[in-house]
Amino acid sequence: MAEAKTNYFKKIKLPFSIIRYHNIYGPRMGFEHVIPEFCKRIFDNESPFKIFGGDNTRAFCYIDDAVKATVAIMRNSSCNGEVIHVGNSKEEVAISDLAKLMLEIDNKNTELKIENAPDGSVKRRCPDTSKLKDKTGFEAQISLKEGVSKSMEWYLNEYKKQTN
Repeated sequence: MAEAKTNYFKKIKLPFSIIRYHNIYGPRMGFEHVIPEFCKRIFDNESPFKIFGGDNTRAFCYIDDAVKATVAIMRNSSCNGEVIHVGNSKEEVAISDLAKLMLEIDNKNTELKIENAPDGSVKRRCPDTSKLKDKTGFEAQISLKEGVSKSMEWYLNEYKKQTN
């Protein structure tokens, strides 16, 4: 498949890159993902705070970093014809630690209740972003704590609006 993609790129000489985004998050990302769902449950003062698949890990990438990476790929001709992963491979976190971080940011001291992960849940999601770094020099800069804080502020305000 990779060879067919490269050959097609060489044949038609149209510059393109295939970008694979991994666990991008931030304000306005929708309400069906782990960070906004945790925000909702924090807003609702869920206690005990249930965590499904607490030892599963994810590597989240804040939207501002994803946009900068995308622009870097677009501007770099060495990325033409390549499949490039955009994400943050520097800060992989267990789902239980993500919950603890979010509760800490909102100054909540709540008991955690670890449950089994849903059937079919992937144990680990952490992208290999080495090609992104090699070709563009780009690495994610926004820490999980900073990005989650920004996201939580937006989501908690949205949940307040919905209850008023």
